[in-house]
Amino acid sequence: MTFIARYRTALARPGVARVMAAAFVCRMLAGMVSLSLLLVAKEASGSYANAGSVSGAYAVALAFTSPLWGRVADRRGARTALAWSTCLQSLSFGLFVAMVATSVWPLLLVPAAFLAGAATPPAAAVSNAVYMAVVPDEEDRKTLFALSGLLTEAVFIGGPLLVAAIVATLPALYAVVVTATVSCAGVWWLRAAPAVRLVDRERPRLTGPGLRLDWNRQQVHIQLVVAAAAFAIGGLQVTVTAHASELSTSAGLFVASLACGGVLGSFLYGGLRLPGSGPAQLVVALGLYGGCILALALDPAILLTVALLVVIGFVNGPADAIETVLVGEYASAATRAQAFAVLVAANWVGFAAGSFVTGVVVQHVSTGFGALTAGAAALLAAASMALPAAKAGPRPGRPAGERPVKTPTSGS
Repeated sequence: MTFIARYRTALARPGVARVMAAAFVCRMLAGMVSLSLLLVAKEASGSYANAGSVSGAYAVALAFTSPLWGRVADRRGARTALAWSTCLQSLSFGLFVAMVATSVWPLLLVPAAFLAGAATPPAAAVSNAVYMAVVPDEEDRKTLFALSGLLTEAVFIGGPLLVAAIVATLPALYAVVVTATVSCAGVWWLRAAPAVRLVDRERPRLTGPGLRLDWNRQQVHIQLVVAAAAFAIGGLQVTVTAHASELSTSAGLFVASLACGGVLGSFLYGGLRLPGSGPAQLVVALGLYGGCILALALDPAILLTVALLVVIGFVNGPADAIETVLVGEYASAATRAQAFAVLVAANWVGFAAGSFVTGVVVQHVSTGFGALTAGAAALLAAASMALPAAKAGPRPGRPAGERPVKTPTSGS
């Protein structure tokens, strides 16, 4: 099978292309919302501290409530979770816009942003759960998750550019309005997808209070690995920003290099069939990832820094795809939306912790020690995946007795 044919085969699964396209529109929220809120809050208050608090409140709320929306999706259905969350978030964004327009006390924007973050629709969790349910072939799932990661990288490149284009021609407040509108449209498009309806109808029914994840050894372990890898990327961004300042160059060049490497790595990984199991591939990816971050501690020149960041992004893209596959494989069909929602939370919490810890290290020690801190987190995650204990227990894959959901081939 040719490289491009692998993508064509994976997307040819009934209903998958529609879900992928709708999920991409939903993901535009992630690429636009932080910058939109930051710009509007800065304009409204004149304070970067208040603007940072607004953006941070959104991120914190998203991280800690996404598993709850995953729980709603598993218990009440994905379409119910998507409908309620997008309605609540639209109302929250509407409240935020109204407060800015009426020039209320700027600190009140913090709880409004918190409410919007808490109501973030579980679009990624739902779409990932659909891929796991309707695609029986593990290699095809890897291709889909790699493509999903590639589109996510594209969102974080295109989203800020779209926000910049809006604020260049209109008041900054319109950036929040457009962000909310795009998110709402994407969620309703995803909710109406035939594959989502069918998987929702045929999913196992989850009962009982609280989160009901399959907290087996592998699930706990892979979520911790996700958090550690996100810690490394959060620390890396702080480190390269400080390093750019020391070199008197633009941090944007370094961040763009990382993103370009991620796009290329995700694309190639999705079209290739590499030897070894998912955990073994993840050990290699995280090992290279951490090693290249450690190399930044040597204070390389601009061109070498760009090259290292391209390599880091190149292996980080496949690592993200493998982590997503393993999270889905270590969860049952009844708790899969929650597992993917916890994956989102682990990424956000790990990224925030890495940014904070590495920022303190860079501020009080040095940029080189910041790179050591971030790189050590990735290497620790790689080492844990290599331990025999990490491979103990049930073999990853579709749980016994679970059959792929057969989506309609046309029309419905």
